[in-house]
Amino acid sequence: MPRTATRKKGQKKDPNAPKRPPTAFFLFARDRRPQLKASHPGAGVAEIAKLLGADWQNLSDDEKKHYYAIGDKEKAKYDIIKAKYAKQKAANSGPKRPPTAFFLYARDRRPMIKQEDPGASVTDVAKILGEEWRNLPSRNRVKYDNAAAQLKAEYDMAKAKFLASHQ
Repeated sequence: MPRTATRKKGQKKDPNAPKRPPTAFFLFARDRRPQLKASHPGAGVAEIAKLLGADWQNLSDDEKKHYYAIGDKEKAKYDIIKAKYAKQKAANSGPKRPPTAFFLYARDRRPMIKQEDPGASVTDVAKILGEEWRNLPSRNRVKYDNAAAQLKAEYDMAKAKFLASHQ
């Protein structure tokens, strides 16, 4: 199963995050590399990598199952450690920023738009919401502006409290 990127482009990797477990091939390579280096003393990194790849391709399914089983155990351990880390990181990250007035409006209006046009894509709904928000009279915006201001004030207090407790 291919791995997908969890970071956005340009986002730095968290240096405290747990290290991902090795794949079955890397477990095999870790075992086989010393033997190949001994039998090919002048071989460079690229040549050893090619030999490892060829050996892996020639390995029987039963032999590969051994490495896949070890890989699955390592992955299960990693998943537990990663979940604990994510939970700890979330607890130490502080309060979540509040939604803006537009997002409060969108939360109220989106279900109605989807009901009127069930086939509308996410992009279509977003365009409709944006257009409606731009054309919304200020007397109708006041409700959302006030709610956003209230949530922002609550957020600011919670953030100040969080920062004071973490110093």
